[in-house]
Amino acid sequence: MSNSELVTRIVKVGTSTNVSGKHKLTYHIGCNANSDIHFRVYENSGGGYFSTEWVSLLAIQEAIEQGRKPTTSFALYGLFNGKSVNTPAFLLAALLKEGLVQIHQDNHRCYASTDPSPFIAEINQLIASNINIKVEPLPKKKHKRVELFEAGPVIKRVSARVAKRLAIEEANKSKT
Repeated sequence: MSNSELVTRIVKVGTSTNVSGKHKLTYHIGCNANSDIHFRVYENSGGGYFSTEWVSLLAIQEAIEQGRKPTTSFALYGLFNGKSVNTPAFLLAALLKEGLVQIHQDNHRCYASTDPSPFIAEINQLIASNINIKVEPLPKKKHKRVELFEAGPVIKRVSARVAKRLAIEEANKSKT
């Protein structure tokens, strides 16, 4: 059974920037039948690939606790074995936005855990309210090489200005 089958409903949709601050991320917080809290990264405005698989808050906390201190996204890599290397950093950005980690006081490239009680209380209230946010599935993104292949020969993809210039050059060649 995959993690996505375990999550029965989405209780919160959040947005943040990625840790570099360049792109917007959308993430979901959900729960399963036992009211266990789960996270998933859902959308990225940048071009980086990521996994949309659900990961339990307990697994996240355990990975951070067992990792080096101060922590980085590297502590979360084991949660996404064989998946995109972007996902741990994207998840870390969501954790930062939700207040589960904060920027480390001595090293702004690292993070420190915070007290999860306020976050857990907020999410437990949402779970108790029986909220169930419906989200439309995103269309599958194609690899850039597939997009280029499907676009056809380069000559078909040139801008209108370049196409006009090429047509003029062809016309001039036929006149001479």
